[in-house]
Amino acid sequence: MHNPFLIGKKIYLRAPTDGDEYIYALSENNPETRHFLYYGFPTSPGQKKEKIESMVNDQHTVLFTICSKEPDKPIGNTAFVRIDWIGRMGTFYIAIAEKENWSKGYGSEATRMMVNYAFDTLNLNRIQLHVSKENQPALNTYRKIGFKEEGTLRQAMYFDGRYIDFYLMAILKEDFSEAENKNR
Repeated sequence: MHNPFLIGKKIYLRAPTDGDEYIYALSENNPETRHFLYYGFPTSPGQKKEKIESMVNDQHTVLFTICSKEPDKPIGNTAFVRIDWIGRMGTFYIAIAEKENWSKGYGSEATRMMVNYAFDTLNLNRIQLHVSKENQPALNTYRKIGFKEEGTLRQAMYFDGRYIDFYLMAILKEDFSEAENKNR
């Protein structure tokens, strides 16, 4: 493991380092990943490097590279963005770059680690996210962790010739504690 910040069973989270821009760009350029993330424009590793630097220097963002332990390599990224330090709230996102790393529990583990970090270390009280109503694997993960649907963003994204609805989901610190107790 290279400079881990949070360590899980199958993955660890660390600060972005030089070279990570390739996996970040792949998350946005890979057609299979883009299907759920809805990026409409290509991006280069150079563009991602600039964006990563901007996010790392933003006091309202906490960004991590997700790495698998076996083999030890970057597989995606996750962050809290638009953190409101007074209101104790942030917006969550996650991307696992390649389909070969889907359905292995990496996304679920990273999400659980991030939510725990938000509540126990950053002292946030609310985490929210937007997710396509069509992204069933993500919806299953978020619901299992304790996220609740708070509303529907109708026709929130235009992708592949059609409009797609999204859910606004959120979890409160008390919801997470309750869900964790149920899962034990």
